[in-house]
Amino acid sequence: MLHIVTAAKPHDPDEHDPAPILRLARGGDSHPPGAAGPRGSSHRPGGVLVAVATGMLFVLGVGLFAVSLDAQYRYVFHAKHQSAASWVEALALDVGMAIFSLLALGLARAGKPARVERVMITVCAGASGVMNFAAANDASPKSVLAYVMPPVFLAVVADRVVSVVRRHVLGEQEQSPWHGAMPLVMYLLRLILAPPSTAAGLRRWLLVKTPLPAPTASAAPAVEAAPRKAIVSPDRPAGLRAESKTARFLTLVDEQYGPLARFPLERVSRTCAELAPQVGLDAGAARTALRRAVLAARDGRRDT
Repeated sequence: MLHIVTAAKPHDPDEHDPAPILRLARGGDSHPPGAAGPRGSSHRPGGVLVAVATGMLFVLGVGLFAVSLDAQYRYVFHAKHQSAASWVEALALDVGMAIFSLLALGLARAGKPARVERVMITVCAGASGVMNFAAANDASPKSVLAYVMPPVFLAVVADRVVSVVRRHVLGEQEQSPWHGAMPLVMYLLRLILAPPSTAAGLRRWLLVKTPLPAPTASAAPAVEAAPRKAIVSPDRPAGLRAESKTARFLTLVDEQYGPLARFPLERVSRTCAELAPQVGLDAGAARTALRRAVLAARDGRRDT
């Protein structure tokens, strides 16, 4: 609060010199009396409680970390029978959860989202819970609960502390990072209940979301090789491609032995054994094709 002395002109008719008058002026950052926090503190309300809760999170994490570590070590040691390697692998998931928790808290205190870090906290907790479940007695629900509870509970508490810290810094509500996973869960349930329609819809969605790039105008058309000229026999049956092995074989027979209508059927086997390997055709397929072509040529000649 500032007290500024200004000069004001009196309204008397004698028009004396202006006398100083004391006026009150408020600055942009000034607050009315009684609006300041207790003892002049500028912290947000509840900041001390949030800080205490964050400190208790670390204490809780150390305790549950020790409990979970023992179960994971016994599980890994039972599988590998190596003490040093078992300690390292048992520490991996819990240390990873601690790292992601610190990163998420740091981002939350800066007012930035930490969605990936919070998801990774849950992933590490889930994997740690699976390892603890393997060390528990699955026939006893009490044993399973005692082994699986520590990492899962720690992940839930860490996620809520991160969310509260960020909301406290920003002073606004925050959308849960798991909100975006709900459509995935619903579609997985739909896939279980109605697989054909869900798969068809997923295919249509994928085709719409991933269109192929349009061909550019500068792309030159591919130069096609000139087709080979094949000698077509008038006696060859219709429907055979000129480039096929059978067509080349029949053309070769026509070139060496004359028209197929005059070819003797008793020479089919010997001719096929001689000429079929030259075009890479199987001898059995060559005999069938040659016999059929000779008979078709004879029938055509007889009809004319």
